[in-house]
Amino acid sequence: MDYSGSPRAPRGGGRALPLTALGDMFGAEFYSHPEEYGFGECDEETMEQLRRVRQDPQARVRIYRALPPGLGQINRGDWVTLSRDYARQHAMRDDVAARDWPIVQAEVSARTVFTDGKDLDQYGYDGPSLAGLLDQGPQADPGPQRPHGREEDWPDAR
Repeated sequence: MDYSGSPRAPRGGGRALPLTALGDMFGAEFYSHPEEYGFGECDEETMEQLRRVRQDPQARVRIYRALPPGLGQINRGDWVTLSRDYARQHAMRDDVAARDWPIVQAEVSARTVFTDGKDLDQYGYDGPSLAGLLDQGPQADPGPQRPHGREEDWPDAR
């Protein structure tokens, strides 16, 4: 089953910018009034993370992805979001909650998350693949998780 969807998520090297450069794209007022930039109401979790990155370009962000059960990974080039609520919307399969997809999450460097500036809910992940993430039901919030594998490959290894 192809769950990646299209078009492809924004990645480095093209017209996309890392989260750390949103202020360069939109200006400082963006962080206090995103609605003036055509985004409408924005999820508070997303804005909190974007503001934190603005103040600290080395900051880490929590990314989320809804995907079919048992995959437990976020790959380079995948669509991700900074909002658990937005991921929850994409996890819904139909009117039966038992069929909803799980959500995986990870904390990564903000420099690995890219935007094309079109939607504050959708981003592209351009870091190393994150395998071994636990499937969480759409309602669960387990906190940040580390992927399996060698510690030096973890995006938050210091």
